[in-house]
Amino acid sequence: MSRPNFNYGRPVRPSIQPTEIEIDLHGMVVAVASERTRRHIERAYNARLHIVKIIHGHGTGALKSAVHELLASSPLVKKFYLASYGDGGHGVTIAELNYGQTGNYDSPRNYGITPRSQRRK
Repeated sequence: MSRPNFNYGRPVRPSIQPTEIEIDLHGMVVAVASERTRRHIERAYNARLHIVKIIHGHGTGALKSAVHELLASSPLVKKFYLASYGDGGHGVTIAELNYGQTGNYDSPRNYGITPRSQRRK
């Protein structure tokens, strides 16, 4: 005899792949780094992360310009900017993902990794 199926037609949740908030591109060629960054942004978007930290290093600036071109053309990214001094400075780019909503992340004061709470009115 087979075991009865007790699912009763309930929808099955899609599995969410665990993903890190940051990706390190040191030592990669521009083509490989662009592809890995694109895949990382898609995984972060599917995992509902709000911020992605992309570590490209200082170097010649080739990785930084390639990452910025990719982020500018991606519909999943709301905005991106260089990290503050304590978060990596010009060697790190922070990308905020676009879920079609506004909140604490939209304030120009929040240009760090950790979002700050808004003041009471």
